[in-house]
Amino acid sequence: MPESQQQRRKRNTVDLLGVTVDVVDTEGLCDQIVEFATQEKTRTVMYVNADCMLLADKDKKYRQVLNAADLVYADGVGVVYAAKLWGYSLPGRSTGADFMPDFCRTFAGKGLRLYFLGAPDGVAERAAERLLQQIPDLNIVGTHHGYFSPAQSDEIISRINSAKTDIVVVGFGAPYQEVWIHDNAHLFDAAVLWGVGGLFDFLSGKTNRGPQWLLDHGFEWLCRLLVEPRRLWRRYLLGNTKFVLFALWRRFQDFIKTIF
Repeated sequence: MPESQQQRRKRNTVDLLGVTVDVVDTEGLCDQIVEFATQEKTRTVMYVNADCMLLADKDKKYRQVLNAADLVYADGVGVVYAAKLWGYSLPGRSTGADFMPDFCRTFAGKGLRLYFLGAPDGVAERAAERLLQQIPDLNIVGTHHGYFSPAQSDEIISRINSAKTDIVVVGFGAPYQEVWIHDNAHLFDAAVLWGVGGLFDFLSGKTNRGPQWLLDHGFEWLCRLLVEPRRLWRRYLLGNTKFVLFALWRRFQDFIKTIF
């Protein structure tokens, strides 16, 4: 049996609105990334939140890319609640800004080599510097901003491969980062290609996340909206409402099908 089929058989997943989502908690996510990083085959790790689910419904290629990934985790409380409509139980959301320092301590202990790719110039570098202040033995072998042309991809990938990278942390934002990872995965020597969205903005201190008690109760969207209202009001006020209605409508359609 091909390795990819073996891997998929081991996965515990649910089909949520046409997207395969792994039933994995934050600790299990870290364990899985470490396991991937010790294997020779290049694996892809991606996340979904309410905005991603709406994009995936409209964008067929993005949906196909998500469903071709080796691991897709819930990075948003909306996805967890939506899963409950179908009777699925996801362990909870796993948000990079919360778990990344702890993950990096684990990566350092395993001797894994990381490369940060994404965000505006200097942001990924600053994120790396701040993590190294907390975890001096963390091995970040390079950083590069995410504002490069498609024609420059080969050169950047070559640089990442030359650094003997184990985990490439890619922060372009969805759906571009997922499609880029999927289309270029065959060029990488790294074991893990991991899409993380705006994580570098948070790790670098560029973007404030808000009070922890709000974050812990699923209101990170509100904190982000208050910090960047002009940029994010459409996504969170309109997008979140649209996602709730979308999930309820799809659940109603499925219910009607069971009757007729």
